[in-house]
Amino acid sequence: MKAQKISVAFDVGHSSIGWATFQTPITPQPESINLLGCGAVTFRSDDCLASARRGYRRQRRHIRSTRTRIARMKVLLAHLGVLKKYQLDAPGSAWPWLLAARVLRGGPLLTWPELWDVLRWYAHNRGYDGNRRWSAAEAEAADEDTEKVENAKTLLGKHGVNSMAETFCLELNVDPLGAKKSSTVRFKGLNAAFPRGIVESEVRRIIQAHFGNLPKVDESLARALIGRDNRDATAWQAIPCSGLILPRRYQGALLFGQLVPRFDNRIISTCPISGGKVPSRDCVEFMNFRWGMQLANIRVARFGEKELSPLTVPERKQMDVVMRQAGSMGAGEFKKQVRQITSAIRDNLETMLMHPDAKEALLLDPVQKLTQSDDLQNIWPLLPERLQKRVRGQWRRGRSISFAQLRTQLAELGGDTAAFDAEITRQLDSSNTKGKKKDKPISREELLKKSFFVKKLGQRAAFARHLLQKAYAEVMAGKHPKEEGGCLFITEEMREAQLQRNIADQTNNHLVRHRLLILERLLADIIKEYAEDDKTRITRLTIEVNRDLREMSGMTAKEKAQDLGRRIANHHNVATKLEEQLAEEKMNGRRIPITAGLIRKARVAEDLGWRCPYTGVEFEPKQLVTRTVDKDHIVPRSDRASDSLDSLVITFSAINKWKGRRTAMKFIEDEQGKTVPDLPNLSIMSVSRYKQFVESLESYRGHDDDKRRKKKRKDLMLLPTYEEKEFTPRDLTTTSQLVRLGAMSLRKAFVGCNTQPVVVSLPGSVTGTVRKAWKVLGCLSLASPQVLDETGAVKNKNDIRDITHLHHALDACVLGFASHFIPNNGRVWELMVKRRWTPAEEKELMALGVFGKDSEGRFQMTDLNNRHKEAIRQRLAEKRVVQHIPARMDGLRVEQNTWRVIEVTDGEATLQQSMRGPDGKRIAKTTRERVSKLLGLPTSGTSKLQALKGVLVIPDNFGVALDPQPTIVPFHKVWPRLQELKTANGGKVPRVLRNGQLIQFVEKGVSQIYRVFSVKNTARGMMLDIGLPHEIYSSRNGNRLTSFVKNGMKIVDAPLTGVACPTTSSA
Repeated sequence: MKAQKISVAFDVGHSSIGWATFQTPITPQPESINLLGCGAVTFRSDDCLASARRGYRRQRRHIRSTRTRIARMKVLLAHLGVLKKYQLDAPGSAWPWLLAARVLRGGPLLTWPELWDVLRWYAHNRGYDGNRRWSAAEAEAADEDTEKVENAKTLLGKHGVNSMAETFCLELNVDPLGAKKSSTVRFKGLNAAFPRGIVESEVRRIIQAHFGNLPKVDESLARALIGRDNRDATAWQAIPCSGLILPRRYQGALLFGQLVPRFDNRIISTCPISGGKVPSRDCVEFMNFRWGMQLANIRVARFGEKELSPLTVPERKQMDVVMRQAGSMGAGEFKKQVRQITSAIRDNLETMLMHPDAKEALLLDPVQKLTQSDDLQNIWPLLPERLQKRVRGQWRRGRSISFAQLRTQLAELGGDTAAFDAEITRQLDSSNTKGKKKDKPISREELLKKSFFVKKLGQRAAFARHLLQKAYAEVMAGKHPKEEGGCLFITEEMREAQLQRNIADQTNNHLVRHRLLILERLLADIIKEYAEDDKTRITRLTIEVNRDLREMSGMTAKEKAQDLGRRIANHHNVATKLEEQLAEEKMNGRRIPITAGLIRKARVAEDLGWRCPYTGVEFEPKQLVTRTVDKDHIVPRSDRASDSLDSLVITFSAINKWKGRRTAMKFIEDEQGKTVPDLPNLSIMSVSRYKQFVESLESYRGHDDDKRRKKKRKDLMLLPTYEEKEFTPRDLTTTSQLVRLGAMSLRKAFVGCNTQPVVVSLPGSVTGTVRKAWKVLGCLSLASPQVLDETGAVKNKNDIRDITHLHHALDACVLGFASHFIPNNGRVWELMVKRRWTPAEEKELMALGVFGKDSEGRFQMTDLNNRHKEAIRQRLAEKRVVQHIPARMDGLRVEQNTWRVIEVTDGEATLQQSMRGPDGKRIAKTTRERVSKLLGLPTSGTSKLQALKGVLVIPDNFGVALDPQPTIVPFHKVWPRLQELKTANGGKVPRVLRNGQLIQFVEKGVSQIYRVFSVKNTARGMMLDIGLPHEIYSSRNGNRLTSFVKNGMKIVDAPLTGVACPTTSSA
């Protein structure tokens, strides 16, 4: 008998990996699929966190760059001979900000030692330039810095000044021209970062004030220290100095310049074919290659042809000419041109354009696209060919060019500036005519300042530069570069070498690296347990990688909780409002249930202020229940297949029916002022009033997701027409790189196998449709009865997330079943997300076996059958949840702030720490800690902390050593401590119990498996808080550890697939 084939599904998130394994039929019989097992691997709340390390690295870089900056200025001033070495090395003044403010206020000028003190102060406080290009890796600090800049601008406005030094003095209540030189006010507590431009300006004013008054202070020194502007790359060379040797990457002046990054990202990939380094994607070779591969992948069938075939060479050249004239195409225009040039009656364009990178590939020449834009298409022909060539080069190098700069260069070349000015006048009149009434008209000067630039492509190409060129040439010659004989054909040896590459060589994201590493180990455990360690039995791997894996990278558990709280705050607030307003309302003698669908409609109504957008009439929550008002698609769903909240409004059902297949704006334009059919007391508002209503809608409160939703809805509400677009799986597009990395990690296990499993990644929109149709949340009730409320109804998903980890396993089950029933085919995906189908489309979907008609004759996706649901219930009841526990013992886990030791008595220390309160004043905080948790109280000798009478607290324990007797092992020098315990245990390695581990013990004659949540060393002894493996929170607290040990407690050495709960039939 042949061994059964196995398929596996994974749902990878930031805090868990859900998995499910299936036995698939050898012959294609959809209903014969069987669920073998499912579970989840969870991770500790602050597991794999690199944000603290990044913060320390950022501080070290800042300190090093500041010291280096001051040292370079010392070299220059010593070269000029204006100060002696002892003067340059002397401690600075205590009030350099006061000296700077005096000069800015017109007070007495400075001596060279005083000016040096001021320059050193500005070296420490250069202001914030907001240029993330210099430190792309530190983008997570951008929001914090932006807030500081806003605080600084507020302070400038408060005092009516335009310099950091003057603001400093005024906030400290120090008159720059007075005698007072100190203050008790702490300026740093104001959390302000002044814009770099303001700081540069005030330093320039201070230097210029000393021209002719101090030796060597002249324009050359000003340029060497400050630069002419932020584009003066060689400013530091203004004064030749043999002692100044800076890297070629250094740009700008000594005080405000900095190093530019060596490359776009730290990981420079190697070409899988040539082995050489690959170029940035921001190059002509990559643009040509990407467009060429798009052409090579097109398949069409002309009249009389049965099979799809590639484009011919003349067709490819014709498409290339059309694209180069425009620079880019939209998806609709691309399909139109292909079908027109080839006279195709069938093609693969819909499926091809579903690829995550397909839209990007329709951009060939961003500079040409820019010249064909509305702003420049009439200006560009007025420029001489010589100027056009020059401007194209500047745009390609990342320069920004304004209308004014174009006019200046045109005049220098003797071009026709009159025609240029006429076109500017036309654009000015057009802009001010079409602008909204509340908008301030723009002036000619403002329009001339309008700049144009080409957005730089990030990341790197897949192949070496010469191969990109060769691949494009092969495409235009009618070949496919990736087919056998092509320049990009990857042999089996190359493919195996690629799969063997370390994940760390492919991504910088620490969290992504770690989760994919655990994914590889999990797959190995699944193959061992469910496929008897036979890889050839694995035929299909389905993976979904959630984008929050990247978004939540670097967040602490507290920050994640806050972010999730803000995301669902709108949902909770609306639900609470509905409960309050419908508490006394009843329908058919029963209380009105607050369902997920009702909350969803109420969220849209809340965004609209509970007003109909077409009539301006208010409505009440009960009208949502009675369907007097209901949801309406702003853009007809037949044109835009989306049910997202931003695509909906709430209006009266009669209006919804009347509106038909029109956009909201088109409906208002057609029917403004008319009475609503069947509702004669209502009329459609005018266009101007409708626009005012849309503009008045709030779009700045809540989480970023809420803001995006509100802004997008407002944009759609003002859209008069909608160009029909093909289905684009946004979720897949967003997570495409993560999916590729995940798929590559899975394929590694099958290197060398004769048959390779199919790796499937369904678009998020498709899995969303499946989850909505399949009512499977109730399957959790056997494993976790708490998912049911007092009435027996299933709680919502958000509540279930706080009850059990098994919802991750349930998601993986849905993925696996969906992958089995739904083909990996873009055409099917497109049909699934539609709401209405033609008879032919219904026939296509019926063939899948998961679509049909309900009792009312409506065609829709059917619920998962009861046999599969029962299988899910039984497998979930195995409670296969295991927590990943890092094995590393190195590192020092301590709190970063030092505590003062007041006294030590009876093994406990009284500690005190000085902190700043909300008012900026220092307050004392006192606590007591066990001596075993403190670092800095050596048993012998001395320590640096001891000399300060200080200690650091070790908050985390590595675990509890059970042998020879229970002993806490702090997270400090773990290995030496374990070796000491090993010696005390007669040379036998002690058992160590750690948080998250599974333990097994017999209770009342029944074997039980629990997970350890915490171990506490109390006055009563060591106590355990435990819970079932799948539970989010511990359910049995305060258990004496010694009692468990005496009763034969065992630490379960569980694989990542976990262990089946012994109370189930599968145990």
